[in-house]
Amino acid sequence: MKKIRIERVSIGSIAVTILLGILLVFVSSECTQQFAALQTATDEYIECENQASELQAASDYLAEQVRLFVVTGQREYMDLYFEEKNVTRRQEKAFAYLEQEFDGTTSLESLKTALNSTKNLSYADRYAMRLAAEAYIADGESWPEAIRAVTLHESDQRMTDSEKIRKAQQLVCNDQYQTLRENINDNVAACTQSLIEQTKDRQNNAATVFSDIYLRFEISVVALILMVLMMCAIMQHLIVKPLLLYGKSIQNGEIFPVVGAAELQNMAVTYNKVYLENQETQKLIRHEAEHDALTDALNRGSFEKILSIYEKGQSDFAMIICDVDSFKTVNDTYGHAVGDEILKKVASLLQKAFRSIDYVCRIGGDEFAVIMVDMTTDLTHNIKEKIDMVNDLLRNPADGLPPVSLSVGVAFSDRQDPGESIFKDADHALYHVKQHGKHGCGFYGAEQEPCAKPDAAVPMSETE
Repeated sequence: MKKIRIERVSIGSIAVTILLGILLVFVSSECTQQFAALQTATDEYIECENQASELQAASDYLAEQVRLFVVTGQREYMDLYFEEKNVTRRQEKAFAYLEQEFDGTTSLESLKTALNSTKNLSYADRYAMRLAAEAYIADGESWPEAIRAVTLHESDQRMTDSEKIRKAQQLVCNDQYQTLRENINDNVAACTQSLIEQTKDRQNNAATVFSDIYLRFEISVVALILMVLMMCAIMQHLIVKPLLLYGKSIQNGEIFPVVGAAELQNMAVTYNKVYLENQETQKLIRHEAEHDALTDALNRGSFEKILSIYEKGQSDFAMIICDVDSFKTVNDTYGHAVGDEILKKVASLLQKAFRSIDYVCRIGGDEFAVIMVDMTTDLTHNIKEKIDMVNDLLRNPADGLPPVSLSVGVAFSDRQDPGESIFKDADHALYHVKQHGKHGCGFYGAEQEPCAKPDAAVPMSETE
């Protein structure tokens, strides 16, 4: 099966991501531009409707103020008319906006016609207000300048005030005036409707283009998401899952499974090789750290750790301390090489005599200790038989080594009247054996015949 290199996958994904990113930036930019165009067209559409409404409202407002003034003669209506005409100027502003935005289009022809009609209507308004002003307001100096500028026909000048008011009312209420207003409204409506249609067309075109670009943008986003998901799946299969397996292998102390990307497989193979080599090395180091180099029995450090564990535990055990009798004399007589061989022989015999679950340790020069597990005081004969067998083999050698013997002290974890520690109690039993002829096994226990400790009397039993 061909290995997949994550480096190539990574480079490929980066390249595809860059391409999709550039495409997204391009589409996003174009989408932004078209959205701005759509927004502009929408704003123009709304403004066009607003200006058309303002134009209509201003026209109706002016006609209303003229009629109110010529009917009531109240000066405020004339002032409101000229305030709208000269200050607010909604009509002029609306015309100016529409002309600026749609200059050069056929829609403005009807707007210009409406504008000319508005001028004629404005003159009729001023003429009617001049007639009414002469009848209602005696002080001509207070008239607005636009009213003073109006010149009445000679026949109108000779009219009485009531006749002037009647004619003013007729001018703003007759069919000719109404027709003129309707023509203006029709022309404005036709113009604004045409302009609104043009604006809506621009809006619809912009919306169509925007929708197309947005669709491309969505496709690009979906492609990017699919690529990201694919990369996540690849990473999960080639990197994450193998790393999780590697983590479990480390926790369980196992070799790595050779799975995942090529780089990880190469790493797993290398790790496994080093791991197996290190296992062998660790075994040797651990064995050397835990065992005595000469006899291959457990060393003093291992003995103390094991004893501490069993002293704190609930399991019954026996503490057995062994000394090689007169070992210094053997060394002096036969040499240290022979002494070393005897120590090896003692360790070997103890290991053979006791079970594989027991711990045989060398804790000093010629001193050995055995921690015999699952052992209680009612099984003293078991230990005695083993020690007797070892002593028999040591006293009757068949290997050319000089005969030796062991002095042994034993204490049980379930002993009666325990002393300071089980080790010291076993040592006291050993001391008793040494003081009474060596070559034997002494048991620390209340049911045995008493003998003296170094510092006090304790019950002992011994066997020769």
